[in-house]
Amino acid sequence: PAWSVKFNKAKFNEFLFATGDCKKWLVTKKWSVMGWYANSPRWIERSSFKNRRYTARWYRRKRPEDPWISLEDHGRSWNRGGILYGGKSWGSHHAATILPVHEGADVYIRQKTVKVKDCSKVDGGGWKLVRHVPPGFKWHPARDHLRGTAKYGTPSKLPSAAPWSVKFNKAKYNEFLFATGDCQRWLIATKGSVLGWYANGHRWIEKSSQSSKRYRARWYRRHRNKEDPWVSI
Repeated sequence: PAWSVKFNKAKFNEFLFATGDCKKWLVTKKWSVMGWYANSPRWIERSSFKNRRYTARWYRRKRPEDPWISLEDHGRSWNRGGILYGGKSWGSHHAATILPVHEGADVYIRQKTVKVKDCSKVDGGGWKLVRHVPPGFKWHPARDHLRGTAKYGTPSKLPSAAPWSVKFNKAKYNEFLFATGDCQRWLIATKGSVLGWYANGHRWIEKSSQSSKRYRARWYRRHRNKEDPWVSI
């Protein structure tokens, strides 16, 4: 018979969804599974289908049978033996094409050690981390137009840490470094280039992971749009 233990208080950052015979499986981050979404692309780190990172469209609505976790998009998986998780004792093709054939299905969790990248040494260093958003599908909660007046969360160097920000509006600085958590994509811009009001306006980038030369890109920082600025490479 089916069984489950509580794991809501366990410390983990990855799920493994696998059939009982281990022939079909996928590894995904906790943040990729959680949240509310419907037929939305979610990240799979690797699977029995692909040995690289890719996305598949899953469902996690406020319904008792959700989430639906699959090797490929739900639309291609539900009747082709591609579903690896569903709830509420759901039957139909979702179960019939996979569970009797592959000895059921299991859910595993683990806390994977993550090597923290340090972007503070980019371009000679001297950078102070003041704002963070973890891997996921939403940008920073801040609404201060990058003035540095927003303070929330608990500062941490862990990439999986919840969003946080410290105030920096009174700090003495003249440059911004915007970087991804893995430091593979980054750009440096002067404070004057980022601040001010503009819409699809040319703003100077001193250098970036794309170019070591000074160049311009069109950004947005509009007064009435709390999600601004939009800063891009």
